Amino acid sequence: MTRFLAAALLAFSLLFAIHVRADDAAPSAGGYSATVPVADTSDASRDKAIVAALTQVLAGLAPGITPGNDALAQATGYVRNYRYQRAAGGNGLQLQVDFDPGSLQRLVQQLGGKPAVAAGGPASAGTSAAPAAVGGNGTWWVEGIDNAGDFATMLASLQQSDQLHDVTPVAAQGDGVLLSLSWDAPLPDVLNALDSGGHFQTAPAHQGADASLHWTH
Repeated sequence: MTRFLAAALLAFSLLFAIHVRADDAAPSAGGYSATVPVADTSDASRDKAIVAALTQVLAGLAPGITPGNDALAQATGYVRNYRYQRAAGGNGLQLQVDFDPGSLQRLVQQLGGKPAVAAGGPASAGTSAAPAAVGGNGTWWVEGIDNAGDFATMLASLQQSDQLHDVTPVAAQGDGVLLSLSWDAPLPDVLNALDSGGHFQTAPAHQGADASLHWTH
């Protein structure tokens, strides 16, 4: 089963790479994204590039605020999505990093700055911007995948959810797969909604995952 999932992940990765190349010219999400050079696709290089991207975004959101080492050490935790792309002229790699707006708003507050007003114009005098939805990003573990049909259907079910975004398989083991994704509501509410749908059930905690689910047929 691990061999099957590994093959499925490889196929998905190839499709994702094609999608990324097609989107290279797409503009970044205003204010919360940055594109920075990256040496290679290793974890160390990626994390270093994410720190550089966070520094660049914070400089735009709250000029004069300098993030400390503690904040920079948590840079990957503020990421909603990232993608590799070729630099202009095809020489070298770049990493486009999209950060979670709500998380960065809270970080700016913690650093003593004033959070940026959400897109759509400045708030009226005496009126505070509406608080961001309580969402997040991280990894989920889904087990109980027996064949290609299960894998495809499970993935499609999550990708079609209005509360989930950027659902991407990143690793496989046994009959399970580790997914990278982001969500727009409190995690317990998102999981309860999936559980009530009839195809997912809560599963025992899996190391390194923010949530664990069992796929039911």
